[in-house]
Amino acid sequence: MTFEILSGLYLADRGQDQKASTLKETKICHGTISAALGGLDMRTHSRADLVALRDRFSDGRIPSTVNKLIVKLSAVLAWSVENGHIPKSFDKKLKLTKGLESTRKAFTQDQVVKLVSYCNTLPETSWKRWLLSLGAITGGRLNEISQLTTSDVLTLEAGIVAIHINEAGEGKSIKNKRSERLVPLTDCAYGFDLAAFLRYVEACKLSKSEALAQIGYKTAGDWANRQAIPAALGDSYGPGLVFHSLRHSLASLMQIKGIPTVHAQAVMGHASGTVTYDTYGSGVPAEVIAEMLSGLFSNQTASRPPNAEVLLLNNV
Repeated sequence: MTFEILSGLYLADRGQDQKASTLKETKICHGTISAALGGLDMRTHSRADLVALRDRFSDGRIPSTVNKLIVKLSAVLAWSVENGHIPKSFDKKLKLTKGLESTRKAFTQDQVVKLVSYCNTLPETSWKRWLLSLGAITGGRLNEISQLTTSDVLTLEAGIVAIHINEAGEGKSIKNKRSERLVPLTDCAYGFDLAAFLRYVEACKLSKSEALAQIGYKTAGDWANRQAIPAALGDSYGPGLVFHSLRHSLASLMQIKGIPTVHAQAVMGHASGTVTYDTYGSGVPAEVIAEMLSGLFSNQTASRPPNAEVLLLNNV
């Protein structure tokens, strides 16, 4: 019972549950694992076999890639044990723990203020202004923000304005089912102008444009990472500071402020890996998250700059 055979059985049972892009990646990873394990009978495999496999994977690959392969391996082995194909798996605590530091850094709060201040110098009719601003106050991933439509901007019963991150619609995609969420927009956070953003949304509707973005996902990322962020930060810019750093910054701020994990997950679209917290979205009202974010940004709020002048805050 080789891994290749187990992979075929696993995909026949679980493959339909995966998105096409995820399934393609899974098959590639399974091919790599199968080639490395060869004819090893997984019914009699040992811990030493899997440690040796991990060591082979580590040759020429970065730790995060090695761990991705191990995650795919573990999924097949766990399924195989559950379905009686192998008696036991020895993959526990197999993933690497060293060398996993992300090359992406978090912005300081001063730097986030500079970024939103830079955005406020752009016309409110420009999507580029809202791309970075929304990233700063929601922690949304680049693709999540880039694929927003006019119908994804909601005004809830309590008067709260939120963005609905989802994959309903042609070409839209989210990382996993836990990524779908409502994230309230906090007016004045870092100088964010909610009224101006809503005017932009209405302008898109009037122009019969369902998409909020005026440029593609990759073009948006290139502009943000290569032009806007370096220009906004000036001398404080450094390697590893990219659009995704806004996500790290918000997560770090929530951690520092002691925000309950379940609330942080509702904003970020994360899961804790525990049964209780993996159902975070169903029990956290948008009003609670809106109030939490308002308090979180209380020291980072400011009046919007008149005539789109640059917002300067000395105490963040």
